[in-house]
Parts: sequence; C-alpha cells; structure tokens
Amino acid sequence: MPRHSLRGDFGKFAKADPTSNFQPALKAPEAAPAEGKALTRRQKETIFFNELATVCNVSSALRVSGLASDSRSVYERRRTEPDFRRRWDEAVAEGYALLELEMLERARFGSKRPKPETRVEKRLREVPTAVAMQLLRYYHSRVKAAAPAPAAAPRRISRAQAHAFRREFSALLSEYNRRMAAHG
Repeated sequence: MPRHSLRGDFGKFAKADPTSNFQPALKAPEAAPAEGKALTRRQKETIFFNELATVCNVSSALRVSGLASDSRSVYERRRTEPDFRRRWDEAVAEGYALLELEMLERARFGSKRPKPETRVEKRLREVPTAVAMQLLRYYHSRVKAAAPAPAAAPRRISRAQAHAFRREFSALLSEYNRRMAAHG
C-alpha cells in the first residue's frame, strides 16, 4: 500500500477515496488541550513526530512539541528504544518523501501552482529550493550508505558439476531444435 495518496492534475494531493483502505503513516495531531491543561508526554510525542514528518527538522519538531528542554532524552530514546527509533525513521522518511514531491511539483508547475491549502503545503513552500535540494542529496546518500550489503558472490562449482550442467543444457537444446525442425 503506498504511503502517500496520488496527486491530481495540478500536483495537489487527491481527495481520499472513502472506499480505499489507505491509512496515513502518522496519526493526525491530537487537538490542543483546553487552556491551562498541559500536554501529556504521548501528545507531545505525537506532535513531535508529525512536525518531524512535515519539515524533517528535529529542532523545529522539538520546539513545536514542547520537548526542546528535553532534547537530550529524545535523542537517548532514539538510540535505545527500537519502537521510538522506528517511529523517528518513518517520520523522517515521510518528510523527505513530501519534500521530494514538493520539488517535483516545483519543477513541473513552477509559479503556476494554486495556493497551498494545508499547513503541510504551506510549510513545504517555505523551504528554499537550494536548501531542499541539499537536504534531499544528503538524505539519499545516507539511505544509500545504510542500504544492506550486496549479496555474496555466487559459489563456485566444481568441474564435474560444470560438465554435467553443459551436458544437460546441450540435451535440452537438442530436444528444442528437434521439435522446431518438426514444426518448421
């Protein structure tokens, strides 16, 4: 299932199809608490990951979520808690995918784009093209470097195995040629 919905004619995300079972990778941010109530740690984390998925900027995500004073523990949790690291990596990957789509939209439509409709679109349009391209280059090089090592070289076969393979292959070719000659 794709992580993002398809874009329409003008590069905008198409409206969600109610019959599809598409689920966004991240939950929508929870509503801000009533005046005077503090956010719970879970709410702050949700806001943090949503902001990280929007702008791929940890400092901004920490500031917006109210976790800026707790940044050391956030990095520590990323290092030690696999589920937290997984959510972090998903948010960053989603953010870079959105940034890449924004760059494609800029390339395709230039200044002839409709006004942004969502907060995410507005935030992405604020990113200068040169900065976005540098971020994408850096991200792709990191992803490429983290890619799994190529498969091991094929194992070598003995001479006897090679001769047996050649005999079997020659027999198959002979049978194929015989059949083709009969129908030709």
